[in-house]
Amino acid sequence: MSFKLKKAAAALAVAGTLTLCGCGAKLPFTQKTPNFDSTYTVTADITYDKIKAKADITRVSSDEWEMKFIEPKQLNGLSVKLNNNKYSASLGGLSFSAEHNSVYSAAPQIIAKAISSLSNSADSATSSDGVLTINTELDGKRVTITANERNGELISLKCPHHKLSVNFSEQKPYTLVIPDEDKATIN
Repeated sequence: MSFKLKKAAAALAVAGTLTLCGCGAKLPFTQKTPNFDSTYTVTADITYDKIKAKADITRVSSDEWEMKFIEPKQLNGLSVKLNNNKYSASLGGLSFSAEHNSVYSAAPQIIAKAISSLSNSADSATSSDGVLTINTELDGKRVTITANERNGELISLKCPHHKLSVNFSEQKPYTLVIPDEDKATIN
């Protein structure tokens, strides 16, 4: 192969590479951002300042959440519901509501709002070893969320300002279950 032919082949190879990697273009093998708007149930190990708790969190819809506490034993059975900035909690036959900025509702609301903001913040995510890291803000306070790059399953949430840290596990899709007696009234 002549020198001019080698030089032309090299120029074509460089041009092809630049075309694939050009400004703002995505490589053909780049993964699509996971769907963070799905509904699911996930187990959460929560540390909020000096309080440690464990809860099953269900995202019923984009603005409806339920957190059922498992640990510590003082919170076992406590169910917290958030929807449209309303907060209610129940334990057995007792129930109460609180203002959306109440100290009682702070941790559940931070968790719900931060996760709900993922679909709007996913474009700024960074990726390393199959883990997406998404930095977002709530009321001007930094929140960092990590998720599995392949399927969007939550891994962790950290909000240093509020001393809130959550480790997620056992995420499963959520399907609304309608009791049989309610099915009859729907039909």
